[in-house]
Amino acid sequence: MKLKNINPIVFIFILSIFLEAMDAFSMYAIPLPWIGIALMIGLYIINYFFGFDYEFDELPSLRIWLFYIFCVTVIRAVSFDSILPEYASTTFSQYITLRLLKLLGFIAGIWAIHFISDHLNKEKIIEYLVYVGVLVSLFSLYSYFSYFLDVPDFTRSRPGSGGWTQPIKRACSILRNYGTFREPSFLAVWLAPTIPLTFFLAKKKNYWYFVSLIPLLAMVLTRSLTGVISVILAFLVASLIWTIKNKSFNFYLLIPIVMILVVSILGNNLSYKFPALDPTMCPPESSDKCNCSLYDDKLDEAKNSESVTKSIFTRVTLISSGGIDAFENISFLRSYISSENIKIFGGGLGASNIDYSYEFEEMSKQEKEGQIVFRNPGQIVSFNNLYVNIYLSSGLIGIAWFTSIIFALFRKLLNSFNDLNLYLFINFFIILLMYFFQAEELGLSLAVSIGLITLNEKNER
Repeated sequence: MKLKNINPIVFIFILSIFLEAMDAFSMYAIPLPWIGIALMIGLYIINYFFGFDYEFDELPSLRIWLFYIFCVTVIRAVSFDSILPEYASTTFSQYITLRLLKLLGFIAGIWAIHFISDHLNKEKIIEYLVYVGVLVSLFSLYSYFSYFLDVPDFTRSRPGSGGWTQPIKRACSILRNYGTFREPSFLAVWLAPTIPLTFFLAKKKNYWYFVSLIPLLAMVLTRSLTGVISVILAFLVASLIWTIKNKSFNFYLLIPIVMILVVSILGNNLSYKFPALDPTMCPPESSDKCNCSLYDDKLDEAKNSESVTKSIFTRVTLISSGGIDAFENISFLRSYISSENIKIFGGGLGASNIDYSYEFEEMSKQEKEGQIVFRNPGQIVSFNNLYVNIYLSSGLIGIAWFTSIIFALFRKLLNSFNDLNLYLFINFFIILLMYFFQAEELGLSLAVSIGLITLNEKNER
């Protein structure tokens, strides 16, 4: 197939990645990320039925593992008898189907990288991915500045978990609704893996260093502790491994760390504090949400600081002193897992979330002014942890299998630790680290990372 014939395929692939980042938007009540997943799966189906003379035969263990999870989910769903939480936005069958579509979209994402690699080199694929990251960053920065520049923000058409949309003017003291995602922390999760790819391009052409300021600023302004620390830690770990393996220090790996610190200081001059909300804007929130000076604890107070650097790095100190349980979500998950029997096969994707949701209500309830207040009443709760999701959904078999695949991928990178593998290592490390604290599903970012890692190996044979 000639390059001119592959261009529409490349466009659809890039569009799918872009739509995944449009999490706060929907079209005809269909969230844009799901349209992106459908397009990615559609590419695979078109190839299968119409044939482009390409078979995806990399990572057979991963495909079998995904098939195992698929089967566990279907089998468990057939016998599942719990009632969905009151405010679930889909039926049970729809909810499970969407989880299975995520699996199909994930493997299709890996396949798509290999498919287009026969027509585009690795650097060009990475360049396209970085372009998408920069575009999403620009959209998010526009959203950030729209508040105090008094220009219209994008209309978020996708309801949040509580059933209402989240305009930026509801954000109160923290930038809860900033960016293209419904949560700024998930914007950081999506953006952070593109940063090492940007610096890989910068080693080839210096102007990419200036371009990197855009996603760095967008990520820093999310105030995501997970995003910022994951990037810094990944570059430090990669620098240490590079030094040990090559007996020389790679000064290029310090540049992103210095730039993040500089951008964080710059972010202080661009940060602002929302005024108290008008009482009419409170519903469906409680009235205390209109008072932007009320904080639950020191972590909440630090997060809402007018200083971006204090917001991020003070929380590092507080969490370090409090241990892993300082992450409240991790504490809930640990309590839940310890109270359950050991999962051998797991409860299936989606069904395990529903079981956890009812337990989460009890664990997270608080008494305020003599009344019991629930944190997420009547909602399906996310684990916000990929590894917990895999364990509870596919059991010990699933998490052990997944761990072996991850180690195999790291081994591939370290066996040939050249410039490309160095930055792919950082990209992969960032994703896996953030999956411990934020996202819980196999997203396209991880699919693209695995695709590039296995693609690199294939091309070296």
